Amino acid sequence: MGESVPAVPEWPTVAPPGRRDEWLENIAGLPAALQPLREEILANLVLLGQIPAPTGDESERVRFLLDRFVECGLPEAGEDEAGNAVGLLPGESGQRTIVVVSHLDTIVPRTVDHNVTVQQDLISGPGVSDNSLGAAVVSMLPVCLQKLGIRLESNLKLLGTVQSLERGNHAGLKFHLDHTTIPAQFAICVEGVLLGRLNFFSIGTIRGDITCDVRPEASRSFGSESAVVVLNQIINRMLKIEVPTRPFTRISIGKVRAGLSYDVEPDHAELGFEVNSHDDAMIERVQQELEDIVSEMAARHAVDARLDCFFQRRAGGIPFSHPLVKQALMVMEQLGIAPDQGHSPSELSEFIARGIPALTLGISTGEKHRKKPDHVMIEPILRGVAQLIGVLLAIDKGTCDEP
Repeated sequence: MGESVPAVPEWPTVAPPGRRDEWLENIAGLPAALQPLREEILANLVLLGQIPAPTGDESERVRFLLDRFVECGLPEAGEDEAGNAVGLLPGESGQRTIVVVSHLDTIVPRTVDHNVTVQQDLISGPGVSDNSLGAAVVSMLPVCLQKLGIRLESNLKLLGTVQSLERGNHAGLKFHLDHTTIPAQFAICVEGVLLGRLNFFSIGTIRGDITCDVRPEASRSFGSESAVVVLNQIINRMLKIEVPTRPFTRISIGKVRAGLSYDVEPDHAELGFEVNSHDDAMIERVQQELEDIVSEMAARHAVDARLDCFFQRRAGGIPFSHPLVKQALMVMEQLGIAPDQGHSPSELSEFIARGIPALTLGISTGEKHRKKPDHVMIEPILRGVAQLIGVLLAIDKGTCDEP
């Protein structure tokens, strides 16, 4: 799709404020003003949640978002070359562009039943919290602004991105940011949970897999009959890697897979791990130690052991003193939202890597990827949407600009 800025549609315009910060005084009333859209937002969440979208197979969700953009009256909506859903709402002046992005993929396989259940106080189903709710809110954002009579001075670019999670490694967003003809000056990443989430920095991270395959019996050495036994020795060595508390550094083993039967020694085993640190040099040191461990175990036990680091993110972000962070905190205070300024992975890192001030915001309370089905609570959603609109207004009014 092209990205030229077309004529502005005829939507109602709010009167310009008398003071630069007058918009902030009205934030507390936004959830009530959005109440007429509550059922439509929930309906979009249910419909989107029932569409399977494992990483690399998001085309049905892309079409859903583009249909909503067209229904909302966006003058330009379509797929980019990477398959992302892109909608553009031109601003009154168009002197800057704000990107609001939500990833469309989930970690849930297509074979899983994607039925979504609506109860009195919550909505549950595979992937509803990560990230069906975030995508549903992005799809509804033009309608919400129209309902509130808000006309932004800035261009608003809405993105539903593909190939974000796990081995996707944010490929959809990377492509768009590297090829867009309308660069962003600010960005907001929208995640379903948790309300209060306020991420403005990216922790250094690598993710990878270690696989172990036992060779044919004739070439085996003593102690290499089982891939699980060899992998266990690799794990023991991993746990002995010295990591400091300052700078914060952590090695996490997230998954281990092996075996088909109780009475058969497995000839293949694999584990997935993640390393986090506030210092990129520590990430590099740990990665080198992991490479040495895997190489040594492969040689010692005559097995085929491999290390594949498929995801890497450098540490960085905007400082707490940045006006974007300060204004977001003020919006949360007006809405009675307790901020959580910790670290959670999101597409934020791609904006940070390109020097674009950005935040990640959560929309509701809920839970994801635990033993119980994913769910989001219904009551907080409108406050979460109001929070997003409040931060958009802060950026649009220029209060987030650095001196």
